Amino acid sequence: MAHRFEPQNESNIGGAQKLPMTKADKLKIEELQDERILWNTFREIHLEKGINVDQEFAAWAAAQAKRLTSPGAGEDFTELCRGRCTPQVLAAIVALLRNSPRLGEFWEAAIGSPPKRQKATRTLERAAATLEEIFDGFIAIGDQEAPTFTKMGRIPLSRVVSELRFYTRLLNLAELLRKETASHSLGEVSKYLLTSYVRRMTGSFRDRNVSGLVGEVVGSVDYNEVAHRMWRSRNYERLEKHYSWMTDLLIAASVVIAHPA
Repeated sequence: MAHRFEPQNESNIGGAQKLPMTKADKLKIEELQDERILWNTFREIHLEKGINVDQEFAAWAAAQAKRLTSPGAGEDFTELCRGRCTPQVLAAIVALLRNSPRLGEFWEAAIGSPPKRQKATRTLERAAATLEEIFDGFIAIGDQEAPTFTKMGRIPLSRVVSELRFYTRLLNLAELLRKETASHSLGEVSKYLLTSYVRRMTGSFRDRNVSGLVGEVVGSVDYNEVAHRMWRSRNYERLEKHYSWMTDLLIAASVVIAHPA
């Protein structure tokens, strides 16, 4: 039976309310079978180790929300969750924004020179394509394949292919930051992701709520709704052209988390 994405239940976000239709509402779970297989495989592997990923992820999101020490930022987080944002995904974006200075330095050190990165991405893509060609039958059966490999303590082939392609995109991210978008800061991309995710999940930009989270996380008492609207008017469309695929992944994650089984 098809399921459409709906707001989180009251115990998660403090009460659901009727909201305008958003792009997330139109995304059906059956359109995300690859993502669903990956998430369920991840859950099953950890359940074998006695770890309930759903509970752990929810607890982590709650802990991230509690780190928003100012009353305004905490209320902004709650309001956005009431507006359809998934707490776990919203917390992940906030954590990315919080850690972007340190992650940016690590990223620059890790990716190496452009020739080295290009060679690595070609190697990863060839590996993914080779696995698809040799094990086409196993990968094609999808959900049926995952439990068998999980019981063996191995990673399903479909997940291996997905992971290889994920790291290919990851290695290319820094080059996009520097050349294609004229963005030199992981923090700027994180701010875009927060803005874009909120817009697509709630149906509006929610500048007051987003600026409250950004101001708290980056430690700027002067960053308010007006400042964020000005930043958005100057940067949003430019970043949207190159990073909307990342928002697509966040939206898909929200749908899969809402319908894990």
